[in-house]
Amino acid sequence: MILVILWLVQDLLTVFTGGGMQIPGLFMLGVAYRLLIDDGSGDESLWAIWTAFAGGVLWDIRWIGIPGFFTLGYVVVVLIVIQVWGIIPPQGRVSGTGLIVFALLEASQIIPPALPIIVLGGNTSWGGFFMQQAYSLPAILFTMYVYSRKVRSSSV
Repeated sequence: MILVILWLVQDLLTVFTGGGMQIPGLFMLGVAYRLLIDDGSGDESLWAIWTAFAGGVLWDIRWIGIPGFFTLGYVVVVLIVIQVWGIIPPQGRVSGTGLIVFALLEASQIIPPALPIIVLGGNTSWGGFFMQQAYSLPAILFTMYVYSRKVRSSSV
């Protein structure tokens, strides 16, 4: 339910700015966060792939017009998070993973919006992409804060 709310908030912020301001991918941050606090069950991975796929298709149909750009980016991010997070043993996820968590959350903000720019080339703006990265930094830091509080409270 929280992911639906994040998708709607992201959509409403894009509507309110008239599409002129690049909004951070709040939905993808939510999916990546949920994967990071995963309890280790295999169902979470499959759930995340389908959730990212559905959210990406909706975003593509709503804003891009060509289904596939953000869908591919969302699914790639989920697969990267699953693979990288799966390499780290559960005991090592508690401490010393701040940089890895930041990199995974940042990947959720870099990969999806970069795909249309890479594929379409000059039709889109790198300036808007870099502004989106600047706007997404506070959201990433807040997500890291929430993640660290969750890890601290569950490990005590």
